Amino acid sequence: MSQNIKLGLQCRYQQGKVQVNHNRFLGYTMDDNGHLIIDPEQAEIVKRFYREYLEGSSMDKIADSLMADGILTGAGKKKWHTSTINKILRNEKYMGDALLQKTYTTDFLTKKRFKNNGTVPQYYVEGDHEAIIPKEFLMQVQAELVAAG
Repeated sequence: MSQNIKLGLQCRYQQGKVQVNHNRFLGYTMDDNGHLIIDPEQAEIVKRFYREYLEGSSMDKIADSLMADGILTGAGKKKWHTSTINKILRNEKYMGDALLQKTYTTDFLTKKRFKNNGTVPQYYVEGDHEAIIPKEFLMQVQAELVAAG
């Protein structure tokens, strides 16, 4: 049965069908058909990350300002970690695209997930959903992240 589920997921990925856990995905929610749609209030928080980063704020500074303003994480927590901000700044989904199979599960019983470093195929879907951040803006942030090391 596990193998059948894996094959079904693989088929969906090949067809470009994006499946995202939206419960903790800041900036988006799902419509009745399972498509990502923008949550306007959360989208403003996401835009703030990118804006502040490009204005020269460090991830630590961004985290501190979010906590000072009482803004909760996608998981509803008060504490912001720089690793969370880093993931958001690097996430292609904010420009409307989706990289599928960033992680994979090896054992359905333990449900342990691993980062995909080429072990299983990945699929890139452009224009899957409405962007919160324009591509040019997100690519500018990527360049800054690379330059920062």
